[in-house]
Amino acid sequence: MNRRSFLSSASLLGFGALATMSCKGGEDAANTPRHKRFGLQVFGVCLELAKDIPAGLRRLKEMGYDTLELAGYNNGTIALFHDPISLVDYRKMAQDAGLEITSSHVRTPQTEYTRDNKSEVLDFWKSTAEHHALLGITYLVQAAVPTCRSVEDVQLVAEIFNEVGRIVQDAGMLFAFHNEVNVAMRVTPGGKESVYSLTGRYPDGAQQIFDILLNDTDAGLVCFELDGLAAILGGNDPVRYLQQYPKRFQLMHVKDMEALGASGMINHENIFRQFHQNGMTDFFVEDENFRSGHQFERVEESARYLQKAAFV
Repeated sequence: MNRRSFLSSASLLGFGALATMSCKGGEDAANTPRHKRFGLQVFGVCLELAKDIPAGLRRLKEMGYDTLELAGYNNGTIALFHDPISLVDYRKMAQDAGLEITSSHVRTPQTEYTRDNKSEVLDFWKSTAEHHALLGITYLVQAAVPTCRSVEDVQLVAEIFNEVGRIVQDAGMLFAFHNEVNVAMRVTPGGKESVYSLTGRYPDGAQQIFDILLNDTDAGLVCFELDGLAAILGGNDPVRYLQQYPKRFQLMHVKDMEALGASGMINHENIFRQFHQNGMTDFFVEDENFRSGHQFERVEESARYLQKAAFV
């Protein structure tokens, strides 16, 4: 199944799951709401932010955001629809705006991990960790799973993630993996391609990529960033994953089909309550409709939702 077909199928299944969930939105707190600390994944505002980064960062702070998760890393710089900016210079701009960079998304140049290119992958992470250590951030995040066609492929990815986790940990940070929709694909031992079935019927021995990564990575070296919307679109229940792995999901992407709470399709309350029950506090708003031309308005609406929601 190709990516386009999978996303189409997954979306159909995901919307079915969304429709069965509570549509309860944000609630006003009984008293004057306290200021809540939350962050933004900058990818969602990348086009508008690129026009004037210092001014855009100040605007995000005024909306109520306190932390940032970077995207667009490239060899010691951030280049996200703008000329490359060193990580240190980007941090200075964020600090001048009153924002703290606490996390960064990274994609390896190797889209598939093999025994032959394992050393290249690890070399990439060594330099990447060294560069990010200058930021003083908490989390360094693998933003996508490499191509996996079999159980053995995923097991190799988990093995490499464990080694990456050690590299990142030695540099003073935590290594995390961020789930996208395609981690709901299933693979089989010795398989030739990952599969997704709307009927839920799979060949004997088929396992979900996400589950293998959770079970085969070392909890002391690899944590996870839960994207609740991506989980739902893949047919998974984010609350169940938070319950089943209470210490693995250290941070979270808060996402909706529109601005937070606007669609009425995501039960943010249930997700947040379990996340907080697990003792976790770090999360970032992400709005992937970055070409709308109105992303600052959308993320401002999301910030208002979070400030008003009694369960955050």
